[in-house]
Amino acid sequence: MADNTQPENKFKKAFKGRDADKIIYLYKRFMHEPVANKAHILGQQSATSGTNTRAIQSTATKRGTAKGVGAINQQRTVDVIFDDPNNNGKDLYWDLYAAWEKGELIGLWRVDLNTLHGTKPNRKAQAQFSQSYVPNLPNTEALGGIVTSNLQFEVNGVERAINSDENAFELDESDLDDGVLDDLDKYYNWAHPSDIGTENGDVVDNTADDETITVQDTTTGEDVMGPGASKSANTSNPASSSTGSSTGTGSSTGSGTGSPVSSNTKPTA
Repeated sequence: MADNTQPENKFKKAFKGRDADKIIYLYKRFMHEPVANKAHILGQQSATSGTNTRAIQSTATKRGTAKGVGAINQQRTVDVIFDDPNNNGKDLYWDLYAAWEKGELIGLWRVDLNTLHGTKPNRKAQAQFSQSYVPNLPNTEALGGIVTSNLQFEVNGVERAINSDENAFELDESDLDDGVLDDLDKYYNWAHPSDIGTENGDVVDNTADDETITVQDTTTGEDVMGPGASKSANTSNPASSSTGSSTGTGSSTGSGTGSPVSSNTKPTA
């Protein structure tokens, strides 16, 4: 029986490193938000990093130095980029500011999308969880730039990453705000002209997720629904792409008067 407890150390010909851009941080002000609230993206994120240290105490003896391992100390650093507030609604900056001012612990998840597996809407990814403080909230306001904060979260106690069997914990897609995993791949949805505009002075956005928009399969030329769909959107005449693009569900999402974008209790990036 093969021993699969040993780590793989060989560099293979098709070596691929763990993509740092697929490490994403999410948070929840669990001392303030209702239990039903899910995890929110911690803004648009630039570079991130973390430290895992233990103090070593050395005691000299006549024949050598005896060393003891001290307590664990951990920090998580995220360079957060703040979006323009949406209609002056509750946003990420003021959410973090309140947590900092009140000295609250917040729930912090380091999610590794390199490990993303499963199919929508039941995807999972490895995630490390900690209860952390926001000891400092610096504002970087460069000329012609975007306001950012290089936040160093201080982990209270020890982060939970693996269980007693040394297996990694996971977050379910249902644990996250709706559309989080898809939003990480795009800045905004594709739009029909009638999906976006203004109404009564407010910006209207009636765009739909990619899964519900009719697209043309670039291999077969057929109209299909959503990424990876194998079923034709127009089963009666799959070759007629012109009717699919004009009467498919993609255009139907743009109909209606729409409603203005409004703020809610969920902080924006």
